[in-house]
Amino acid sequence: CLICGMFTTSYHLGVDACRACAVFYRRTKEGKTYACRSNTRRCAIKSGVACKRCRFDRIERVLRKSDPKELVNST
Repeated sequence: CLICGMFTTSYHLGVDACRACAVFYRRTKEGKTYACRSNTRRCAIKSGVACKRCRFDRIERVLRKSDPKELVNST
């Protein structure tokens, strides 16, 4: 997974992302908001463990780098 580093054999959100990250992104995009645990918005993402705000930010960065239209089309 390009977001959390976990092993994956699937393709979600138009990138090599695990199902957990794809589901997390879709749920968060629906209106949930999170704050960064350390208030730096630079928490390390190791094996799927990170604060939710930093995980969401990383997903958006990966999607922007792969295809800017993906943020609009991923539902």
